[in-house]
Amino acid sequence: MDQYIQQALAGDENAIRHITTMHKPRLLAKAYTYMKNKQDAEDIVQETFIKAFGALAQLKEPKYFATWLYKILIRESFFAMNKKKRTELIELEIMEQLQLLDQENSVDYSELHNAIESLKKDYQMAIVMHYFYDFKVFEIAEMLGKPNNTIKMHLHRGRKAIRQKLEETMQKSIQQKEVNRMLKEQLLVLAQQYGNVPEHYELELEDYHEEGIASFMWQGPSKDEGVFIRLDDKGRLDDFAKTPSKEGAPITEEMKLKIAERLLHEQYPEALSYYTLIEQNKKESSTSFKYGQVVGGFPLDGFYCLIEVTDPGEIIHFTYTGYMENPPEIPKELYPTERILNALYEGDWSICAESFNEKYDSVAASGIYAIYESKLLRQAYDAVTGKPLFDSGDERKQNYMPFPNVEALPKKDKIGEIIGINEEWEQYEEVSMSMDEAYEELNWRPKGWQNPQGKSYEHYMKSKFENRVKAKVDKRTKRLDSFIWFAEIEGEGKLSEEECLQIAAQFIQTYYSEYTPYLYVEVKDEEDIEENRAFFRFVVQKDGFFVENEFFHMNISKITGAILMFLTPNVAVEYIEQFEPKAIKSVKELLPLKGLKVHLEWDKVYGETEEDEVNMRFIYRIRMTEGAFIKGVNAESGEVIYSLI
Repeated sequence: MDQYIQQALAGDENAIRHITTMHKPRLLAKAYTYMKNKQDAEDIVQETFIKAFGALAQLKEPKYFATWLYKILIRESFFAMNKKKRTELIELEIMEQLQLLDQENSVDYSELHNAIESLKKDYQMAIVMHYFYDFKVFEIAEMLGKPNNTIKMHLHRGRKAIRQKLEETMQKSIQQKEVNRMLKEQLLVLAQQYGNVPEHYELELEDYHEEGIASFMWQGPSKDEGVFIRLDDKGRLDDFAKTPSKEGAPITEEMKLKIAERLLHEQYPEALSYYTLIEQNKKESSTSFKYGQVVGGFPLDGFYCLIEVTDPGEIIHFTYTGYMENPPEIPKELYPTERILNALYEGDWSICAESFNEKYDSVAASGIYAIYESKLLRQAYDAVTGKPLFDSGDERKQNYMPFPNVEALPKKDKIGEIIGINEEWEQYEEVSMSMDEAYEELNWRPKGWQNPQGKSYEHYMKSKFENRVKAKVDKRTKRLDSFIWFAEIEGEGKLSEEECLQIAAQFIQTYYSEYTPYLYVEVKDEEDIEENRAFFRFVVQKDGFFVENEFFHMNISKITGAILMFLTPNVAVEYIEQFEPKAIKSVKELLPLKGLKVHLEWDKVYGETEEDEVNMRFIYRIRMTEGAFIKGVNAESGEVIYSLI
């Protein structure tokens, strides 16, 4: 899978297709449990892949790709990657008007709805399915079991009847094309009102899905200004994110809570009888409120509503995932937790090295540590039987060879020259999707390149990835961190794997020579060798320890010898030099571990198909006492290293 991810980074359509095919069934099953129908699940998965491939260059640990993809799916907030600190919007006085239409707008959509409701049932069904759900004529005909011509007739007569009704109620002549426009525009207008979108914002995304789901995105003059809204088939807020736009005196936490509850009540009043406020998190300039469905004191996996309110009282984030009408019951008997920990201690452990950051991990100082790992630490267990639930599989043993002995090339000074940008390309500004403020993102496109016309997802994807070169530069050191070409490079050459390896090694020797004493080349199997591209991973090694997930990754064109993708390690070379474990203990000396606890939680169970009804099961997971995710055990001190985020 790592190989396919790196190929996808280089824009390889076959790799992207393979990844999509491999992960789509499970994502569909997960999305289906949220959305309750197949088409909505398809839409959610489509957006997940768009966001995942759009930010794939940020993923430096490919082995966690599935988990990363899963998190994108369940969080599903378009602007989560646009800004590290996200707050949310909608003032109290705006909420008073959430269900009202713009009185100053020349089109009265309440009259349009009344006109639709007055239609004959057959006409109404055809109009709603075609204009609200975006179904084609033949699809409607197939679903309703009627000939295509009958559906066309119903649409024609329905539009004519709507026009007549509107002319009567609005007392003016209306052209038929105005009726068609109104049917489509009503969702856009509703979205603008929910988000209180400033007039000077530009609409970048306008996509109407089947079954009524509609997505919109507006971009402000600054790259940090924007609004994203998704509406469900009833025009209710499904997902919403906006940068804060209002200033003012801070309100109390109680007032913020009332604002959040009022919005939830207006959008999904039936959910309040199932939800409980399970989390209230005060941030620097906002407060987030998470409502969830709780059974036996434990929230049900995936059923929640998250609302964030700024200190002045704006709602800037809203995500709703539904609830279970028939929730499960707590099992009467549970497997003893001490047996879970005993199985962990008696199981197999492996030793390795890994880099940790004091900002994100429970270490005294950032650096590389020798740690013990166990697959059982990341396992989930049936809370009734105690059986492990996931098959971890057997990992292939990887082989390595020393870094090639190559000479450095003459250095180039400018980032564009290092990447291979020539006079046919020009640099341009783009809204950054990176959460890491330590890096500057640079973009190039061919001179004279024009954005594709349209605002659908297809057009949006082309505007983001067609004929583009993207690079990240460390703001502190001004050094190139990574780059990728989303463009076809033509040529007639045919280089060998060995020649491409020489090109990759020379590039690292030229610009990152301080790393080369610690690099080994990962040996590829025959099945991993590509016809037109060569992929190489140069892994970090010190004193016999290969440092997990720290490597240079490069993709070389066998046609031209050009470097199509380049990725550096996260760890600084000084941390590699400082890594000298001196007092490694056996894992038995370190057991039992302090601070571990077997946690109970509800987890979703997926059927054989995404249409199967969702079930819940009670499971155990091994975590720290406060619930933190465990990363490993310090092989010298025996301290458990866990995530702080």
